[in-house]
Amino acid sequence: MEFKNTGKKFFYVFVIVITLSINLLSIIAGKYISMNLDFPGVLIFWLCIMILTYGLKFILWIILHRKFQLSFIYPFLSLNYFLSLYVGKILFNEPITLKKIIGSVIIVAGVCVITMSGNKLESD
Repeated sequence: MEFKNTGKKFFYVFVIVITLSINLLSIIAGKYISMNLDFPGVLIFWLCIMILTYGLKFILWIILHRKFQLSFIYPFLSLNYFLSLYVGKILFNEPITLKKIIGSVIIVAGVCVITMSGNKLESD
């Protein structure tokens, strides 16, 4: 019994991580689209990636919404603000400032507080 419950928890954590990753990929695709408006081949490639990632995110959100309350799972998307700082620096050479770091830390702290809240499941 305990193993089944652990497996379910791992599954939902996995789905949350995959959803965050797919959302981050859609953000990256949007940035590449805006940078390559003059190159139709590149534009179409990233547009296809963006459409695919939004579709996958939609399906994964349905899975998560069936199990968790919206007020619990939605703040996890805010973690992309933190992750996008580093992706922006690595892929697009965007600056990371102290204000951006402080803001991201506040967001992550808020997600941690929400994660520790009592009622997370729809069935509770």
